Amino acid sequence: MRAKYIGAAGSKKAFAAAGATTIGLFLVNYVPNTFGLEYYKNFLQCYKHGQPVTLSKKVLERFEKAKELCEFEQYEDHFAKPFTVFGFDVSLLGTTKSRFGAFIGIPANYEYESVEDIKHNEIRFRDQDIDWNSESGKYLKESLVLTEDEQIFGLCKALLQAKTQYVLMNSIYPSLSFLTVYTVGSYLNSSLGLLARPFSLRLVMYSILGLFGFGSWCFLKDYSQVSLDADIDKNLSDKGSRFVQAGISYYDKQLKKNMALRKLLNDDTFTVKGNVNYFLRQESLPLTIRKSYFESKLEESAN
Repeated sequence: MRAKYIGAAGSKKAFAAAGATTIGLFLVNYVPNTFGLEYYKNFLQCYKHGQPVTLSKKVLERFEKAKELCEFEQYEDHFAKPFTVFGFDVSLLGTTKSRFGAFIGIPANYEYESVEDIKHNEIRFRDQDIDWNSESGKYLKESLVLTEDEQIFGLCKALLQAKTQYVLMNSIYPSLSFLTVYTVGSYLNSSLGLLARPFSLRLVMYSILGLFGFGSWCFLKDYSQVSLDADIDKNLSDKGSRFVQAGISYYDKQLKKNMALRKLLNDDTFTVKGNVNYFLRQESLPLTIRKSYFESKLEESAN
């Protein structure tokens, strides 16, 4: 009787809560990259004296070259726009598959032509000063200055991802994982009569299902991103030896930058080799592997 009573009284509320959670998990990632894209961009925008920092003509021209190399269709062209961001890495918001378009965040070091252009007093990392006179500081300076080909390579990476459905898929994954866990949990509660048994027993089941749901979401998201990274590198390597060379030097500087920051900040955000330290997950393809891929392509072309 108790199981029947609990099921009749709470099934509608539980179903409504599950539905709301499923939709909410989808919207958490989808809304900032679509309906709220402009607000998201303004939040990440680099400002100086209260005004957005603008990009120089040379950087805008390189951005247009990158779009041409990525073979943007005419209708896609106005869907990808650049803006300035803090930090040292290109960022991506939105997607060209949406009517809201995509924004490519370009860091300040894309304006540098030489190490003399670096404004040391304006650069801090995680609110910490950088010792530019140290050996690691010198490595960091050298890694921040990118050639034109390296800059275009970095922009192409973001633009190629912007042309995919990554926003939609990353929004679906958490909802799908939760819905699967909820469905399995409801089935077990019903078939085994767990609602009439001690809550501690259900708590164990919920914990196991929760870990499974979190793990499946991590796997789906990480596998999708790693596969996408590999596809993007393959696409770029197919554009010729110039891009292969640019890929090697680009990833080499990324690794040197991360190794320098590891020593300067004395933390484990990056590994000894310069990869991002994700602990248990693998949220993107390791930089060492990406560099090795282009080195192998260079060897193939030489033979």
